[in-house]
Amino acid sequence: MRFLGFIFAIMALGLATDAVASFPERSRLARESGRRLKVQEWKTTPDGRKKWVDHVEIYDAEGRLVEEAEYSDFGTRLTWRSELVYDELGRLAAEYVYNERNKLSKVRKFEYDDKGVCVRRMNYNANGVLNSYRQFEFIYE
Repeated sequence: MRFLGFIFAIMALGLATDAVASFPERSRLARESGRRLKVQEWKTTPDGRKKWVDHVEIYDAEGRLVEEAEYSDFGTRLTWRSELVYDELGRLAAEYVYNERNKLSKVRKFEYDDKGVCVRRMNYNANGVLNSYRQFEFIYE
């Protein structure tokens, strides 16, 4: 049940982790194997003659997405990369986003309430200056 809460929290945050929400089996495969899992997504030309790595995800042995990267120019150029860090309770604590030169461009940190629900995402620049934050409000109707 904790895992489902994690997936819903990721979906609500709108992070660069669409794959976690779209493909929960990837996380499950990593957990079941007890090993790190690297998922490479390939793009292929319609005739099938050329293919290249377009997107890479790495899951830890607990099934948590820990790194994600996107490539362009037929897989030859990094577009962006992110590293995800979790706290001792398994909640997403921070996301470090790197640019096409693999240089840190922003940091996102997350705050949770006493029920473990993410209520705030702070957005910092590469120098650690807070640029903005998102406050999440949950309204039941």
